[in-house]
Amino acid sequence: MARTPYIPEFCVWELTLQCNMRCIHCGSQAGRARPDELSVDECLVVARDLAKLGCRRVSLIGGEVFLFPEWERIGRRLSDGGIAVNIVTNGFLMGDRQIRQIKEARLVNVAISLDGMEENHDRTRNVKTSFQRVLVAFERLRAEKVQIAVVTTLLNFNYFDLEPVYDLLVEQGVSVWQIQLATAMGNMAGHTDLRLDPARIPLLTSFIRNRRNRDGMEIYAGDDIGYFDENEMYLRNRPGTISVWRGCQAGLRVIGIDSVGNVKGCESLYSDYFIEGNVRTEPLADIWNKEGNFAYNRQFDPGQLTGRCAGCDKASICRGGCRGSCYFTAGMLFENPYCCYCAKSNSVPSHADARE
Repeated sequence: MARTPYIPEFCVWELTLQCNMRCIHCGSQAGRARPDELSVDECLVVARDLAKLGCRRVSLIGGEVFLFPEWERIGRRLSDGGIAVNIVTNGFLMGDRQIRQIKEARLVNVAISLDGMEENHDRTRNVKTSFQRVLVAFERLRAEKVQIAVVTTLLNFNYFDLEPVYDLLVEQGVSVWQIQLATAMGNMAGHTDLRLDPARIPLLTSFIRNRRNRDGMEIYAGDDIGYFDENEMYLRNRPGTISVWRGCQAGLRVIGIDSVGNVKGCESLYSDYFIEGNVRTEPLADIWNKEGNFAYNRQFDPGQLTGRCAGCDKASICRGGCRGSCYFTAGMLFENPYCCYCAKSNSVPSHADARE
């Protein structure tokens, strides 16, 4: 099979659906492990294949990664293949065993999910002690000199925690902070009352711009935040570089793998609609290179854009923003309700209720 011009440089890999929490924003509705999840040996083959395809970075996620037996063997196989590996965890189980696994896997960092200050984080996670356990995890990781990252998912009720969370993360020595939006899938499906008001996005981009190069902590906007307002060049670039949103990279530079081996363009596309194949029935390279796969991005044409995105003067660059945000929020693949670029819109988001 001929190789495509695309390389899956970035992979998000869900090792298990098993989780010790029941978060209100969980897109995968994690809880119990699927009965047919990939074995460690099967995962090691996939890890080898990712390296052969030119993957440069893998995030191992769950469920809860620490509940997948011998996850560190998979992380180590990836690391030994020249891939930068991290995990995303709720941090609740962080102990001596987990520290040993982190070191064995040679992770570049450990990302802890933190969704606000204590009241709002515990509300989001449905575990009263979860915030305090995050602080314990921070302490353990700092003591072991493991680089700490944080992922914060915004809903309507934790938005105003951004400032105190920033102060906390600086105090805790966090090096990287990613801010993203809760998507209307899984446990969030139908909960329009919990989703962040799109009118608050411009103030969010200003918050990221104004704080991202202060106090030694890098701050990044998730792919569902933006696009092309006056803060665009300060949302996703590494300090000292210039970068703008170049469109959804699912199936172009990004690949997602779930715990039973289904392959999608991105793990945020949590619907069977986006499954392109399964590593149990086809080699990963064949799925990635198959003609017709990932057509929503590989065969994209600006004329497909609808709603406020149709006719936008950034259409050929932005390509409708995050495909998952389009699909799960608007019910369309090429129409993004969270875009804050208004040059081609008849309506401008109101900032009156936002706080800076």
